Amino acid sequence: MFFTPEGFVIRVSDCTTLIHPTVQYSGMGYINRWWGIVLLFALLTLAAPVSAATGTIQVNVHPGGGTICLGTTCRDCPVMTEGPASVTFENMEAGQYHMLNVFGTPGYEPWLGQIYLNPSGTALTRDIYLKALPPKPPETANVQLSIRPDGGRACINRMCELSSGDGTGSWSVQFTDIAANTNHTVTIAREGNATWTTKVRLLPGQTSTMSVVLEPLPPVESPPPTPVPVTTPVPEPTRAGLPAWLAFLAFGACCTVWVLKGRRQG
Repeated sequence: MFFTPEGFVIRVSDCTTLIHPTVQYSGMGYINRWWGIVLLFALLTLAAPVSAATGTIQVNVHPGGGTICLGTTCRDCPVMTEGPASVTFENMEAGQYHMLNVFGTPGYEPWLGQIYLNPSGTALTRDIYLKALPPKPPETANVQLSIRPDGGRACINRMCELSSGDGTGSWSVQFTDIAANTNHTVTIAREGNATWTTKVRLLPGQTSTMSVVLEPLPPVESPPPTPVPVTTPVPEPTRAGLPAWLAFLAFGACCTVWVLKGRRQG
């Protein structure tokens, strides 16, 4: 607004100009002056931009955790033991679509979409159900062994393979689908050779190759035979023979008995 010799000018925006007649300072002039002031405030009020309506948006995330962004406003989503986690956004512009992004929840896929808040600015509640991520396949590795001589047994933990060789050649064995990022014990044993063992820790997708030559055991010396003591048998004492006269006497007695018995029977 500015004054000119003909009156004052009110400029609304850049293309509208209103001119009020010059205000007089006599009786009716005061009235015209006040009407001009009223008209000025009315025009200024109409020309002022109308403030946009706002509202509240509540987002319930099933399950909780991670981060929620509504437009350019981001907030942490609390972790709940039961039920969804709720986050409220206030003073959101009504009559607009707002981009909603939920991400960072362990074990769940991110969610991206839009929320429309009606022009009246009524409070809005939206439930978001996150989709669980598919389970990851277990990370595994392989162990390749080349062993000399053959004819023994190779084990990783409790899983073993046997060789049918006669000890004159070499053999190889491969263990597959071994759990990665875990300690394992590899053992190779054969009769007549020292047992070989080691610890391994494998990376996912790795194939560990080992060449092993078993050391022969030193020959075992047999202890000298223990002498067996010889026991000399003790001879039994010899019984003395009967005197001759006693033998003749016994013979005579037998003959006498025989004769007497014959006569009785006759």
